[in-house]
Amino acid sequence: MAMKKNLIAKILILDCILILFGIINFRLLMNRAGLPPRYSNIINSFSFDVHNIYAGEEITEFDGKKIDRDGLLEFYLLNHSINDTVTIKSKLHGRIFENVVQLLPKYALSELGIMALVTLFYFFTGIYILLRFKPTAFAYILHMLAISTGMMVIFDWGETVTYSPLINFLLFTFFELGIFFVPALFLHFSFTYPMSESKSKFVVLVPFYFASTTFFIINICNLIAIFFFDKNITDSYFLSFHTKVADIFLIFGLILTIAKFEHSALTIKDKIYRKKIYCALLGISFGPLIYVFLMLIPRLILGYELVSASIMQFTIIIAPVMLLISVNIKETKPVVFSV
Repeated sequence: MAMKKNLIAKILILDCILILFGIINFRLLMNRAGLPPRYSNIINSFSFDVHNIYAGEEITEFDGKKIDRDGLLEFYLLNHSINDTVTIKSKLHGRIFENVVQLLPKYALSELGIMALVTLFYFFTGIYILLRFKPTAFAYILHMLAISTGMMVIFDWGETVTYSPLINFLLFTFFELGIFFVPALFLHFSFTYPMSESKSKFVVLVPFYFASTTFFIINICNLIAIFFFDKNITDSYFLSFHTKVADIFLIFGLILTIAKFEHSALTIKDKIYRKKIYCALLGISFGPLIYVFLMLIPRLILGYELVSASIMQFTIIIAPVMLLISVNIKETKPVVFSV
């Protein structure tokens, strides 16, 4: 019992450290520079119709640097502050434009407020479940899942002007940790909730955690080369793993998670546990699954999302709400799986 209390205390200390660094990164998000509206896709978030999305001017060169891959423009913007002036080359309908533009704030105050609220709610959910259900196996996994998801929100790129390379490296590392381990943790959660599967079935998770660790190490090595050895971002694999590999991995992990929960719901006989599963599924379907089908998949195929970030931030908070409801549904008897 004492060992478990010490473990929980250490986990809570780590949570506090992450919150502290999250506050540090939030300052960078407030200072993050963005582009004028003419270079943005105007999204009709209520129609979800690809034909109603107005594509802005496509940027081909930013301050003398060619833009030829996903994430490159966003990375270059990290080296600038709000109100900086830059030269941008773009094209629209076959015409080439070159303009000197002033960078604007990336996020409105309302968007920053939503990001802070969502992050705090995910951290609250993770800490509450850890303390409330600490005797259960799923509490530790769900805690790590909630904290990692919160990290994906609050450790988004801000800028690299304010702090030293070491602090920037740490902030980037927390972000990579979140995006690469959330898929494996989602699937792991489906094997431990509402009750833990037999240990032999956990072998399925080994490839996912191996992939998470491998992708994370690859990008950390790339970040070390970029921040401490001045390696050009275009000569590294960082953006490829941070964008396409991470997106595909998350899509794969979430779809398998939903499939596993559906299988459990169909094979479990206890009505209370079935209710818990469907409640968790509802949260995943109206949060992370929307993120997959309206943001990740369109971004991979079309090059842009079908909903705005503000709409997505509202829906993603549904997942922890439904999980809190699910775990607090009263249990009446042991669960039995059908053969």
